[in-house]
Amino acid sequence: MNTKLPSNQVQFYLPNLDSLESSEQAFADAFLRTAQTLHQYLEQIKSTVKAIPEFTDEPFNSAILGLYTKMCSHYYSYVLLEIYQQDRVGINFLVEQLCDAAIALMYLLEEADPALFYEYISTSIEQGCSLLVSVDEELKEFPKHFELLKLKEKLEVFIATHKEYPTRHSSSAKPKTRWGSPNADTTYKRAKILGFNSVCNPARQFSLKVVPASWLDLQLNYLHSSELQLSSPEALSINFTRLRDTAHLCLHATQAFLAEIASSYNLSGAGLALHQSRLTALYEWFHDAHKMYQLRHSSGL
Repeated sequence: MNTKLPSNQVQFYLPNLDSLESSEQAFADAFLRTAQTLHQYLEQIKSTVKAIPEFTDEPFNSAILGLYTKMCSHYYSYVLLEIYQQDRVGINFLVEQLCDAAIALMYLLEEADPALFYEYISTSIEQGCSLLVSVDEELKEFPKHFELLKLKEKLEVFIATHKEYPTRHSSSAKPKTRWGSPNADTTYKRAKILGFNSVCNPARQFSLKVVPASWLDLQLNYLHSSELQLSSPEALSINFTRLRDTAHLCLHATQAFLAEIASSYNLSGAGLALHQSRLTALYEWFHDAHKMYQLRHSSGL
């Protein structure tokens, strides 16, 4: 199959850093315009890959496309919050979701280990079965609850679709560690190496299990939280380092994603070279813009 990713549907314009004013607003506008270009480019690649006939017939392809889609859907929303709203709660949630998706995508693509992917799938089968038991228990009390019934149906379809996966795709015994756990060689480990501590923070994972708006939730997260005590205007400033890092993470993941498509679906050499050069240009722009921002603002300009 010969797959060609369109190269000219997105106007590939990057703001000129040499003529950029020194104000934070000027940098914010430039970062936003470049993020828009990056997001449009990510969406273009996603749409083209989704249009490849029979691409998602293989569970692995379906997984990487799903992770890529999740990464794309959270990236631009995060940028808008960072630049316009500076909503710390929303930003932390979106960055966490984005990093989880991007790092898992890179891990699956770069490791390319069937046993690792079996662990990825089998962990979700276990989670699905456990959740179905809980839903069935809840339905005993609310037998006509519409959303519970729909969730039960979705879980049953998922389990029925994947129940044979471990026996068909695994040549070894059941993995000793579950995908995502601190002891597993998966996303958790890669996130720690890359410095995305929020993704591999065990305290965060336990905190997510606390019932929202419960007294425990208030005590742990709100009433005594120093993060909510914004004592200076600086605490509300745009985090350009995070803007750079999230863009770079998306670009790394996209590069790995494109490489997989190129090897499996015969992407032309010229087409691949063009996309790689654009990814490199975006990577360098975010790097140089962040460096320039630090230099100008640290020197008081």
